[in-house]
Amino acid sequence: MLELYLINNPYVFLGVNGDRGRNPLSLVGIPFDSTNSFRSGSRLAPMRIRHASQSLETYSFRNGIALEENPPVDEGDIAVVHGSAEATLRNISVVAKELFKTRKTIFVGGDHIVTYGIIEGLFNAVKKNPCVLILDAHLDFRSDYLGFKYSHACVTRRISEVVGARNVMVLGFRAVDIKELREAREAGLNMINSYELNKITLREAVNKVRDFLSACEHTYVSLDMDVIDPAYAPGVSTPEPEGLQPTLVIDLITNVIDGKTAGLDLVEVNPLVDVGDITSFLAAKILIEVSTKFLSVVRA
Repeated sequence: MLELYLINNPYVFLGVNGDRGRNPLSLVGIPFDSTNSFRSGSRLAPMRIRHASQSLETYSFRNGIALEENPPVDEGDIAVVHGSAEATLRNISVVAKELFKTRKTIFVGGDHIVTYGIIEGLFNAVKKNPCVLILDAHLDFRSDYLGFKYSHACVTRRISEVVGARNVMVLGFRAVDIKELREAREAGLNMINSYELNKITLREAVNKVRDFLSACEHTYVSLDMDVIDPAYAPGVSTPEPEGLQPTLVIDLITNVIDGKTAGLDLVEVNPLVDVGDITSFLAAKILIEVSTKFLSVVRA
């Protein structure tokens, strides 16, 4: 079934593919950006991030693991339908459902609406409402954007309709429409904006997230790279000033991934507007740290 929806990419993450029998972690590209509302180009991110990863060292001081010794399995790219979010989301859901049945999975987008398809697949695989942690500069809780409900500006709203708003937490946002903010509060969405995050310690932030995730049987993390300040990640589709520092983002994510975490996605890198590929290199570094964290959890 998966072969119908996956396409081999000429590049693989780290330049070497993993052994399916040794590593329970898969990586999948989703080269889709048809719902970007400002500047397109994130469809090129899966290839560019893979390419950048091949020049990085893979030892993680956080986790004490050299990923090159046991790299993830790069499954290739999902067959997307450019111009059709609906058809692409169906393909994403099919792939996610099959992979989540047996493997932890990292998805590399693509614009942020791809996360909706992933969560539908996860829901269908586990048959229970997972809890979703989203790191994003934008709240993305609009009912629709310019009359289209599958815009990347609506992804948090669509995910909330699958798992329930109270099972979703958004961290690091600082760009909202007042109407969507009111509706998010009324729905019971869990929220910590960037100004609040930057005023508390890492331990306090991690504890807040762990408290949110504590009652969940399955969890999932979605990282929109625009949550990071554009001084560190200029190559994103919709940059927003006053963001988070990369180290805080990596430490937050690696401190909340545990045995219940089914997977993670990294989205909205836009190589067409990047500066010297620094955003792609940062994305690849984050994926190395996340991958070693998943391995450390499995080994524990």
